[in-house]
This record gives sequence, C-alpha cells and structure tokens, in this order.
Amino acid sequence: MLKKYFLQIVVFVLLLGIAWALFLLRQPLPVKTGSAQSSENTFQANILQKEGDANVKNINADYFPIRNWMIDEPQILAKAAIVVNFKLDQPKTSILYQKNTDQQLSIASLTKIMTAIVALENLNPDENIKISQQSVSADGNNGGLLIGEELTVRDLLFIMLIESSNDAAMALANDNRFVPYESFVKMMNDKALALNMINSHFDDPSGLSDKNYSTAQDMISMIKYAMNSSLLLEIMETKKTTIKSIDAKTVHNLVSTNKLLGKIPVILGGKTGYTDEAGGCMLTFSNIDSSYLVAVVLGSQNREDDTEKLINWSQTAWLWQ
Repeated sequence: MLKKYFLQIVVFVLLLGIAWALFLLRQPLPVKTGSAQSSENTFQANILQKEGDANVKNINADYFPIRNWMIDEPQILAKAAIVVNFKLDQPKTSILYQKNTDQQLSIASLTKIMTAIVALENLNPDENIKISQQSVSADGNNGGLLIGEELTVRDLLFIMLIESSNDAAMALANDNRFVPYESFVKMMNDKALALNMINSHFDDPSGLSDKNYSTAQDMISMIKYAMNSSLLLEIMETKKTTIKSIDAKTVHNLVSTNKLLGKIPVILGGKTGYTDEAGGCMLTFSNIDSSYLVAVVLGSQNREDDTEKLINWSQTAWLWQ
C-alpha cells in the first residue's frame, strides 16, 4: 500500500515538472538588442515587437524615440559612425546608431568646428583681420582669400565653415594680434578636454594635419556645444552667401561643401571633411520631431551616401511619436 502511494507521488511530481517546462517554452524570447538600442527603450521595443504599433499611443512620451526591430540596421562604408537625438535645452541624449564610436580616426576639416568655437570665445566677431602671406600659403581650398584684404572674424568664420577654407582657419589662428598660433592650437586642445573629448587631439586649426584625430562619440560632444551658438548654427545652415572685404573691393561668393544641404529636407546644416588619410568625414544635424538628429561618419568611401542612409534609417527604424 505504501509503495502504491509513493508511485502516485512520483508520477504527480513528474507531471508537474512537465507542465512547468511547457509553460516556460510558451514564453516569448528576449528581444534582440542591437548597438543602437538605449536601455530606456528596451521595454517599449519589446512591446512593439510582441504586440504591434497600436500600443505606441499608450507609451509615455519620455520614452520616444522607440526602436522598431523589424527594420535592420543600415549597411554603411564608414569606419566609424554615430547617430544621436537630443534637444539643446535638455541633458538627455539618445544613441540611435553606433559603429566603432570610440575608434580614434583622422577627422580632416571637422577640425574647423573646434577652430570656430575657440575663435568665437577668444576673438571679437567684429574685429578686423588682415590676410597675410602665411595664411594663404596653406594647402587645399583657400576660399579665394587675397593677401592684404581685411575681413571680420565673423566673415572668416563663414568662409571657413561654408567653403571649408584652410586659409580662413589659418587667418583666425595666426593673423591676429590677440592670440599667437601656438596658443590658439593649445586652446583647441584645452577646450576638447573641457568638453570631455578625451580621445581627441588637435594639431592645427584647418584639419590638414593627420595628427588631428577624434572619435565619433567625441564629435557629438563638440557639435552639441557648438550648436549653442546662434552664429555657428546660422553659418552651418547656410548653403550660399556672399561676403565682401572691409573695403568692399573683394567679393567672396560662398557655396557650402555639404552636398546634402537642400537635397534632404530634414537636414539643417553640418560640416564636411576630407584628406587622403582621413577619407570622407561628415557631420550633419537635422530637425525631427522638434529635436535634433545628429549623424557623424568618419573614414567613409562615400560620406554623402552613408549619411543619407543613416538619416533615412533613423526616420523609419525609430518611432518618433
């Protein structure tokens, strides 16, 4: 009799174990996490994958944008890239896409954004600068600067950032009586440290030197700071403009090197760069859902194509409201 009860208990335990195993097997697998997913969006991403987009309207607005994992990440050629979303008046930054974001790479003329920051913080925008032989001897694009002409700091910033003029960068760093060239470059590196750009180094103001290097992540820190300047925002958003020398004898018709400006509606502005060592570099900021979308690509064989893919993907692979 005792043996009979014992066998019944064993059978009951076995059946209970089988039932529990079947219950676990019926549970959904964890959502695949990719490089672009931020932890705060994990719960919402699971909801979307399991139950569909209908639940979006019930999610707190603070959780947007939300990743739609039905759409794969884009295939790009850049060695490193990042896409982030933020509002200037809020500390939160959401990483939407990342690839080798801490890899140190040459950044070419993206350097000029830091040059502009230092120039604005140490020079009077209305101060006149006389263009010297030393400035126009720089390699690469000169922005049409002439020896002896005078331009304001503000005008040189336009020429430097819109046409990526190396001569304008040199003029800002070298041709004024306020800041010696070596001190200017030192201030660029000091500013980088102040912005916690610990993986960056600047060797010259133009970006011609391959010793100018940074990371995609550090580029975000730099552009977020630069975008707090209404003047720098205005310049980087300008597609075409005309600048005249102080005596109005020299006219500079400027056209942005950013080929995506005006091509992709959401793009507001940005900066480009290229050297043989750095390859194609590009930084753009766009407007999406009342916030900024910033994309950075470094070391690309086709910077415009990579950037366009990232922006288009960000609009479709993430739900914004």
